[in-house]
Amino acid sequence: MRRIPVVLVLASIVAFAAVAEEARPSRAACDRAKLAGRAYIECLTAAVRAGDQALSAALSRAHATIDARSELTPTQKTRWKNALDEAHGIFLRYRNLECQNVAPYEGSRGIGAFEERLACLIDKGEARVRDLASRYGE
Repeated sequence: MRRIPVVLVLASIVAFAAVAEEARPSRAACDRAKLAGRAYIECLTAAVRAGDQALSAALSRAHATIDARSELTPTQKTRWKNALDEAHGIFLRYRNLECQNVAPYEGSRGIGAFEERLACLIDKGEARVRDLASRYGE
């Protein structure tokens, strides 16, 4: 009797992992089945650049939202934006370290998969853009 719940839990974990893999923004941006070799890497590289631009725009929108808060003094707005910039810098360092040093080991093609690094940058950047948008607006 105890084995059935364990089997169900393991099956659920495997199914969830498969769904999560399919839901990655990097998979939506660049379909490996349609793009082979260099074209796939070029697509991922372009998506990283576009993601970096979206991230920069999201941070600028957050700054504009803070500036629009009339109940805050200029000093409070400056402190808030500085704190946000510091937190964002820490996010970028985390993202870069994670994507450079950890993600390549997690790829389906084994250790050192360059494409997994690019996919990681896309996925983490998109998550940060969504986070900033949910907190500061679009």
